Amino acid sequence: MPTNPMVVTLDQFNNMRTYFQQRYFLSGCNTSFGGQDIQIPWSAFSTAVHNFMSASGCVATAVALRFVLCYDPNANALYLRMQICTMAPSGTPNTYNLNTGTCAWYSISDAGLATTTVTDLYDQNYLDYFYYCDSPVCDPSTSINLASDTGATTYVRNVVFPWGQEVQKVFADDGLPTNASICFAAGSYSKVSPSLADPHTLAIYLRDKNGTPLLDNVPYNQPFKNKAADVGTLCPPHCDMYILPS
Repeated sequence: MPTNPMVVTLDQFNNMRTYFQQRYFLSGCNTSFGGQDIQIPWSAFSTAVHNFMSASGCVATAVALRFVLCYDPNANALYLRMQICTMAPSGTPNTYNLNTGTCAWYSISDAGLATTTVTDLYDQNYLDYFYYCDSPVCDPSTSINLASDTGATTYVRNVVFPWGQEVQKVFADDGLPTNASICFAAGSYSKVSPSLADPHTLAIYLRDKNGTPLLDNVPYNQPFKNKAADVGTLCPPHCDMYILPS
């Protein structure tokens, strides 16, 4: 069975989580913060997307989900802002431009899903409070504050996933589990990148009604069965677009 580049196995998921914990810190190499694996009801999440589709008249394969990486210093926790918008082929193979003329905005946190009026494509608190360190053991003297990237060329601000081609397929391939939760795990991975060797990204997966993660390493005919969704399109380096892995 060919490897699907959009799929994250259990082993890959665990590696992503480990890389994140080895690279991203609060001041002083502090790793004591929440929001690293946010879990909300699938039903609420799916309803938000379908409400947007109904209002905009778009089909599932035209829906893009942009997740802005955020931090709440009062709660000491990461959270996400989600922009639901549409995407259309750009003329370059496997590349889609985001259309935000019609969109909907939500916050996603340990408290759940809620509409928001904040529409920035970055979060200043996240940039101000977080540090990146690529030493084998975090060293405060060599850690770099994300806000130092004033040109927005190095550290990820947001990540784009397609709804119809990927996120919805995780739910379908897992058998449409009743009372499931959709989960957003902070992750990173080593890659050759024009921006950063270990970018902060997300792995999106499901937990069943008992809270058990639907993740394993077994190949199935349904590629996303018991797997997480891939790491999305990162901004930077690729902003206002989605690039389909091939």
